[in-house]
Amino acid sequence: MELQPSKILVVDDFKHNRIALTKVLQPLENIELVEASSGSEALAKLINNEYALILLDVNMPNMDGYEVAELISSTQAHKHTPIVMLTAHDSSPKDIKRAYEVGAIDYLTKPIESTILLNKVKQFVKISQLQAKTNYLRSEREVILEAAGQGVIKFNSEGKVQFINSKACQLLHSDNDSLLGSQFNLWFKTAETEPCHDDLFLFLRTQANEQGIFQQRVTLFIEDNKTYLVELTCTSAKKQLDASMIVLFQDISDRLEMENRLIHLANYDTLTQLCNRGSFHEQLLRALNRAKRVKSTVALLFLDLDRFKQINDTLGHDIGDELLKGVAQRLKLVLRESDIAGRLGGDEFAILLEDCHSSADAELVAKKLISSIAQPFLLQHKEILIETSIGISCTVNGEHNISTLLKWADIALYAAKSAGRNCHQLFIPAMSAKAQKHALIQSKLHKIIDADLLDVHYQGQYSLSEKRFVGFEALVRWPRVGFGKTPISPALFIPIAEQTHLIHKLGEQTLTQACRLLQSWQGSTETRHLSIAVNLSAKQINSQDFLATLESVISKFRFPKGQLTFELTETAFLENTETVVRTMHCIKDMGFLLALDDFGTGYSSLSYLQKLPLDILKIDQCFVQRLGQCNKTSALVKAIITIAQAHDMNVVAEGVETKLQLDCIEQLGCSKIQGYYFSKPIPPDLINALLNPQVIPINNKPKLPLPQSVVK
Repeated sequence: MELQPSKILVVDDFKHNRIALTKVLQPLENIELVEASSGSEALAKLINNEYALILLDVNMPNMDGYEVAELISSTQAHKHTPIVMLTAHDSSPKDIKRAYEVGAIDYLTKPIESTILLNKVKQFVKISQLQAKTNYLRSEREVILEAAGQGVIKFNSEGKVQFINSKACQLLHSDNDSLLGSQFNLWFKTAETEPCHDDLFLFLRTQANEQGIFQQRVTLFIEDNKTYLVELTCTSAKKQLDASMIVLFQDISDRLEMENRLIHLANYDTLTQLCNRGSFHEQLLRALNRAKRVKSTVALLFLDLDRFKQINDTLGHDIGDELLKGVAQRLKLVLRESDIAGRLGGDEFAILLEDCHSSADAELVAKKLISSIAQPFLLQHKEILIETSIGISCTVNGEHNISTLLKWADIALYAAKSAGRNCHQLFIPAMSAKAQKHALIQSKLHKIIDADLLDVHYQGQYSLSEKRFVGFEALVRWPRVGFGKTPISPALFIPIAEQTHLIHKLGEQTLTQACRLLQSWQGSTETRHLSIAVNLSAKQINSQDFLATLESVISKFRFPKGQLTFELTETAFLENTETVVRTMHCIKDMGFLLALDDFGTGYSSLSYLQKLPLDILKIDQCFVQRLGQCNKTSALVKAIITIAQAHDMNVVAEGVETKLQLDCIEQLGCSKIQGYYFSKPIPPDLINALLNPQVIPINNKPKLPLPQSVVK
């Protein structure tokens, strides 16, 4: 700190005396000399100034030095200002005594020895500087204590308040005068969460003496029986005789509330207030460790809302969020208080059941959950229906680790979705083997697609009226060489591709091969009339990049666009219906044809005919294969053909395998046939041979294996 110069007031009615004194005192550092020629002038200069020392002449006109000194000493502001009286006359003991009586601290006779005067003044200046420094530090300490934001109290060895800052007064809802001398234990009591002590002050002082600094949460009692939880920081002045204790304290109610909020945010999902993924995994690990100790059964349920994305995309995320909160509430209503529900992300939930008697208990809970969630939700004046699929895994006595239990539940959930959704599946070891097989197929499929090695076979579509093949359907196949001795059925690898992003690349490569073949046919009169149908999966048509991918592929080839047909099933419209309809109109505007595959098997096929720009209906093989055996089936197929004609659409009958089926479908008015009767799916290098009329088995059953259910 930098101290201001100490002021010294020199009072003498003779100017040359003042000059002489000033000259003597010049060697002193950090002083400021102020002169006064009379007693009244000296008093005037004292009004707004403080002086380290006053050198006061005794003999002055009007008001002598004794009178001036007496007036100065009688004022509250300057009664402690040191006064040294100076005189040029011989002084009697009576004069010296009088000087001390009026407030002087020293009495010097002129001429004064310079060294004596200089050293005396130097001592007074030093005292003044030390006092100024002390005052500054005291002021600074008080500012710090007031600005600290915490209550500060000094207690003596008996626990009585000796000092208290304004923040402490504010926290205690009292004033300084009322608090001084009051007892520590009057205000502070042991908090409920802390061990109880008969004499809390004695305990805290002992701990502070031993540790230097000690913290403790206590309850603060104030007027009207109000209480607050506060945190004390206690420091003991061990070197002092009274062994006083300094206590800093603050109200931590807001901090505790914030800590609790942060803990809640770290462990709970903000939307549903269920456990989040991290917290749920911790609870599951705890439950497994407990199951080992108490020999109990733990069950894990994975829930996934069926077609939640459709609701989110069509009705909006606000409805989706409300639905998730509603599902969370229903989970809580079904579960016991000891059960734990968590949201793992999106529309994925998990349930932890402890102390189950058997897996049957978990299955019973799953049934109740499925039934509860299936009830309509009323959200923003809209009735929303949603279903859930549930996978269950169990472990007895904590025999399996957390990763195994999670994997099993996930496998069981996939099995539930594959079984038709809105149901539950309990994990069995066979599911794991199936999952491993699927993982292997997925890995191989990834390599096949990356290397562009997929085979595409083509199944002919024969026109009875034209008596020739008029088109083919492109059907992707596992490569014949390089990836296992036995090719993997499309019934296995296509669903696996659809569950991943592989379906997009698979579809693109299939389309590319089909377009290349179409372009090659344009140079021959025997093939330029042929069309190719390419299947689109729900994942493809719902992709935002689909149209861009389509344009990119088509731009590389030249052929009449009307010779390329895209086939879709109803599953493509179950999610994002409006988006899919717009995409189909874009495809139609580009000049391509659209076909609805497996017509008659969906629950709302007729409604699509009103809104979709379809060109072709394909009668599902399940109807065709019952022709000639069931009159109801014949009537239904006839109705489908009539509906197609009413909408100006062509009809293709799929799965025709026998002469009887062929005759029946022809009699019902369908002239375009696809099936094993005329052609199984063949590689492109065999198509030219198939187009030769001599190989078409119109009147005879072909020498080919005819499976009851033909997989495309």
